Amino acid sequence: MSREAFHLLLDRYLEGKCTAEEKRVVEEWYGMLDKQDLEEINPREINTIEQKLWDRIHTDISVTPEPLPKIHSPKVWRWTAVAAAITGFCFITGYLFFKEQVASPQFISANLSNEIQQQLNLDAKPKKVVFEDGSYVLLEANASIKYPTHFLKDKREVVLEGTGFFQITTDASRPFMVYSKEVVTKVLGTSFQVVANADGNGTEVAVKTGKVAVVPICSRLALVDQLLGHPKEVILTPNQKTVFKAGDRSFEQSLVSNPEPLIATNKTIEKELFSFNDVPLAEVVATLKKTYGIDFIIEDPSLLDDTFTGDLTEQNLYSKLDFLCAAVKASYEISGTTIIIKNKK
Repeated sequence: MSREAFHLLLDRYLEGKCTAEEKRVVEEWYGMLDKQDLEEINPREINTIEQKLWDRIHTDISVTPEPLPKIHSPKVWRWTAVAAAITGFCFITGYLFFKEQVASPQFISANLSNEIQQQLNLDAKPKKVVFEDGSYVLLEANASIKYPTHFLKDKREVVLEGTGFFQITTDASRPFMVYSKEVVTKVLGTSFQVVANADGNGTEVAVKTGKVAVVPICSRLALVDQLLGHPKEVILTPNQKTVFKAGDRSFEQSLVSNPEPLIATNKTIEKELFSFNDVPLAEVVATLKKTYGIDFIIEDPSLLDDTFTGDLTEQNLYSKLDFLCAAVKASYEISGTTIIIKNKK
């Protein structure tokens, strides 16, 4: 959010013209001052609120504020409040970063220590840990999982450190939530992998089947993320992955390194699907899209007139594309979660 937009937001709040969501955001800022009721700001209190804001910033991040002028004009005090808030915005953001509170699963915050299980894989082989609902995780070497003996009635929560592949039993009434180093991955029923990198290179989530939502784990920063335009969540479908970068709190989406067919097939069916005889390129690409659940774009319309003859059976997706593009004298590139087919230059 720009300074001008921030200015206008606070101005609308003081005039009572905010939407419910905007009002909530502004009141969360002022909530940092421990003020309980902000439905209406009294002009006689504005200087006190301003001073409390600066005092709070000074206390928490050692910034010495300059004295604020005492202005009592009803017309002027409103703009003084807006100016003070704009000036203090960067300090508020800094405060949130220094004082963020990491969200934790309810089964931990509920102090159910006597019902918490923990498994650690000290072997080179993956270790399978089965939960009470039949869901399971395959822990890679040195990974660990913490989970309750019995899941809560409205959610299933676990805490992962390291790398784990999850196979989740479908339960629409109880979403399954995996808390890792930096993000929470929420699903209803699917299979996916979470890699919480210990080297600080971000947390990676890759989906094999189903759909998951990935959100940053630090709840106190959600407000700042919203204001700065950072995505609050990323939705992933099969063969997609995202890497959350803690440095700038951003998600980077792409395809997994080896996309797999959405539905397992035997060799006979696969040969029927991928043996082509003078088939238009658009039809071949449509088959790939349906098989792998990945979006394709044929950038150059002239390629639509090309046809392909060949057998792409028993090759991975990228080998299929290499062979296909060589045959029609084209090339391809991966852009995010989309594959673009274009003419060779």
